[in-house]
Amino acid sequence: MVKISIGILGYNEEYGIKVLLDSLQEQTLLKKADYEFEIIVVSNGSYDDTVGVAKDKLLEFNPLGVKHKVVSLTKPDKCAAWNHFIHQASSPPDYYILLDADVVLINPSGLEELIDILVKNPQCRICGGKILDQKGNIVDRLVDGKCYAAPSEILRNIAIPDGLVMDDAYVAVTAVTNWYETDFEQGQQKGYVKQTENVIFSCGGTPRDKNISYWIACRKRTILGIYTQKQVDYCMRKIFGGGELAKTTSMKLFLSNPNWFIEYLQGQESRLEFTPPTHLCVFSVKNLGQYLAYFYCYLLSLKAIGNNEFGNLAWKLKHRYC
Repeated sequence: MVKISIGILGYNEEYGIKVLLDSLQEQTLLKKADYEFEIIVVSNGSYDDTVGVAKDKLLEFNPLGVKHKVVSLTKPDKCAAWNHFIHQASSPPDYYILLDADVVLINPSGLEELIDILVKNPQCRICGGKILDQKGNIVDRLVDGKCYAAPSEILRNIAIPDGLVMDDAYVAVTAVTNWYETDFEQGQQKGYVKQTENVIFSCGGTPRDKNISYWIACRKRTILGIYTQKQVDYCMRKIFGGGELAKTTSMKLFLSNPNWFIEYLQGQESRLEFTPPTHLCVFSVKNLGQYLAYFYCYLLSLKAIGNNEFGNLAWKLKHRYC
């Protein structure tokens, strides 16, 4: 019997979680007789009815024999929610599937394709689902945190340091570079990472996605995420030595001193390097507006570093999370 644990992470997703769970019920993977499933929804700091909606919708999985539960955390931090799901909430399965609560599974056999790739390619450490954005375009990203799968033995040896912003970047890079022993391209050549051939889900359709302040917070979070990922990359490679030593050291620190990376960041004098977005290279009034918005987010990120706004605080604006 193959065991699969599906983790759904969400913050204030009472709308998105309902749509996602409706689409999840249509997945052919859940109907395979030789598989055993559990679905765990982790609400990280939600103050809407994400928890209540999730509990009600999960009851609809009872006829399928799927185990399920909802966990409510007080801190609005997706990385912390990821750690809780992998290391505390779930029983060790054979494979994990990670989903964001605001996606919609648009291909009924999508999750089955994800798992089939891992089963047929035992060297593969992480498999991303191909995604459509709100405009119907395929997102050019090999692994997106909104939907991916990985073997249990890989994810249970990864713990996201407190202070990191983008869970998917850290998890994917850690797995594919063998805990920062090599570079991503070498891991890709070894088959450590793959992607589904077919589009399996879409995103960007929730009412919140059209909110301007949310867009600004996302851009600020992305810039800070790139900054913190570069910092942790240096720690894992240069300080911890990469590979097996980095794996062991990072897991020990996760258990003994969860604030180790925050403390490291607070001691750094380095600052961001401004990198203009390449998709705005053609001049137009629209691109100029987007460029100015990006520059504004960059200035917010510079200020955030000085204020130690890492982890969940990377989303912070003057009128958000205060």
